[in-house]
Amino acid sequence: MNRLFVILTGMMALLGASTCPGQDNYPARPITIVVGWTAGGAADSITRLLARVASKELGQNILIDNKPGGASQLAATAVVNAKPDGYTLGLGSASFFLIAPNIRKLPYDPIQDSSQILGFYTTLFGLVVRADAPWKNWSEFKEFARQNSGKISYGTAGIGTMQHLVFERIAQKDGIKWTHVPFKGGNDTITSLLGGHIHAAIQGPTDVGPFIQAGKLRMLLALNDQRWEMAPDVPQILEAGYDFSTFNVGSIWGPRGLPETIRAKLEAAMFKAMKTPEFIEGAKRLQQPWFFVGGREYTRMLQDRFDGYRQAVKDLNLQEN
Repeated sequence: MNRLFVILTGMMALLGASTCPGQDNYPARPITIVVGWTAGGAADSITRLLARVASKELGQNILIDNKPGGASQLAATAVVNAKPDGYTLGLGSASFFLIAPNIRKLPYDPIQDSSQILGFYTTLFGLVVRADAPWKNWSEFKEFARQNSGKISYGTAGIGTMQHLVFERIAQKDGIKWTHVPFKGGNDTITSLLGGHIHAAIQGPTDVGPFIQAGKLRMLLALNDQRWEMAPDVPQILEAGYDFSTFNVGSIWGPRGLPETIRAKLEAAMFKAMKTPEFIEGAKRLQQPWFFVGGREYTRMLQDRFDGYRQAVKDLNLQEN
């Protein structure tokens, strides 16, 4: 009996020795963050900035792998199915964690099957039209849409994105019918708008800012609860008479089962990176609001909001199954 105990104890020690050093030495090779949108857009740009700065803190390169499509679900599936060793991470959004599982049946639970590392930015969304469009403000646009049912088309980065949900809530409240056109990312959406293929688009400052400043696009409404610095005279959605706004926090996350030592190391390194002048100045250039929320706290935020978004999706009849 004593001999068996010694053998089992020795085996456990060997198993411990085979895993602990790997975690202690993490990362021993480059890390990949899978991004569910096209390169060059707002989400991709701020993630590349964080990856570049955080790689200096971790001593390993952090690579970006763009897998656009399905409102980021293709990318998310790759992360959920990855080995939980800290070398495959994902860029998450509130749209994916709160809206997608309420619209369609997924082969996994986005919240339960993820290990949140940190939330690090919030997305501003603005409704824009071409500068030569006949609508000079939100009231004119809304009235035209109300009187011309189904004629207005607007683009977003996909079905089930936060901007899609909020704009359909506006339609429901005001008795408007318009056509949603999903794209794989902000660049595609704006290209289609400039080409005259859609009437309007809902994207963030990184995507639309240069075109607003160049006089090619006109912003009509901010869908967040704050006005944009580049368009201070444009009302935000609460000022326009609505009692809801977009909530979209970008997060870095890994698959379920990610060891806490690795998760905490990533969280600490990325938080430290966000306090550097390089990150702060880069985020300002992107006109991207950023902030830090720890992984555990962000998980609680998602859990607290889930039922509310389930009801919103149901009320709008957006379920696909």
